[in-house]
Amino acid sequence: MATNASPDLSMPASIPTPLADAPLLLVGAGHAHLHLVSQRARLPMPRVMLLDPGGFWYSGMAGGVLGGQHSPAADRLEPMALARRHGVEGLRGRLAGLDPDRYEALLDDGRRLAVSAVSLNLGSTVNTPPAHPEGPDIWPVKPIPRLVALRHRLAHDFAAGKCPRLLVAGGGASGVEVACQLRALADRHGVDPTIRLLTRSSDLLPGAPRGAVRWLHRRLVQRRIAVETGLALVGHLPGGSMATPPNQPPSEDNAHFIPADHVIHAVGLAPPTLLERLGLPIIPGRGLAVTDTLQSPALPWVFAAGDCAAMIDHELPRLGVYGVRQAPVLLDNLAAWWHGEALRPYRPQSRALSILDLGRRQALAMRGGAWWGGRLAWYWKRRLDERFLTGYRC
Repeated sequence: MATNASPDLSMPASIPTPLADAPLLLVGAGHAHLHLVSQRARLPMPRVMLLDPGGFWYSGMAGGVLGGQHSPAADRLEPMALARRHGVEGLRGRLAGLDPDRYEALLDDGRRLAVSAVSLNLGSTVNTPPAHPEGPDIWPVKPIPRLVALRHRLAHDFAAGKCPRLLVAGGGASGVEVACQLRALADRHGVDPTIRLLTRSSDLLPGAPRGAVRWLHRRLVQRRIAVETGLALVGHLPGGSMATPPNQPPSEDNAHFIPADHVIHAVGLAPPTLLERLGLPIIPGRGLAVTDTLQSPALPWVFAAGDCAAMIDHELPRLGVYGVRQAPVLLDNLAAWWHGEALRPYRPQSRALSILDLGRRQALAMRGGAWWGGRLAWYWKRRLDERFLTGYRC
């Protein structure tokens, strides 16, 4: 049973010994695990296995795929091919649980795998209000194949001359990117649908430099994207969605009906529900609790990185850069764990670079209080994205 309230995050008195003949099991193919697979030669375990239910979609280019500037194939990697290239065993499947007494991983098809250690790199999901049978179509931004499906659906409608009403819920980086890329996709087809961007905050991009937010608002006005602040989407109805001020139940005085044919949810990122079934401490809404060495405090042979990991002493935003920066520490600590040596802590960077792809070869780059927008930022993002993917293509 998952630990949701006041979990005991203390380390156990003794550390069990890993099984020498069992593989290190990498669950999921996120940013950190791609690095581990490519650096297989530095892992001392005689066997390393990658458990993955499908391909890797790079979130950094997902907006560009939606807007039509990248093909879906350009945004996708095949982790199993990378695994074969570096001597990692590939296994299709999904984790269902752990048996800590037997050092076993339980798969959803009933298989049991003996393991020496487990590393989780599962990303995040999006929680959405239930759809209404007569309401708008619902599209979460994760998993990314849902955005690919939305692109195909809208391209079909646009080509037929239709102009569906589009509502994007979420005023953070993902929501802004999606709204801008929807306009870029519509422009490619010569149509002008209504696009609204809804945020529960008092403004877009909470915590961003004020100059950057003002610059962004001017671009959104130019692109005919309406912004509605101080409203949280609470449900779907025939012909649209209902929104209220944050943390207020709907009433005649505060309920706002927003007409929509498609609603794209770019808010409410949450850890995978699988984590609640592992019997390990979790931090509600954030993920599997891990120490600064990226270990579960309850089972030190279970590691985690990226969006699914919740550092006990640091609350990190869900940005791919943190998974990338955790990867070398995770690699070193898995090797140290195997040898029985001291592990090193991961120290999150105080500032992280974020670049929003706004379509039309425009981007907004931010790092701490510094920001710059325009074509140069877009070319910089494109270079970083291509460099990342090229390093893992086979």
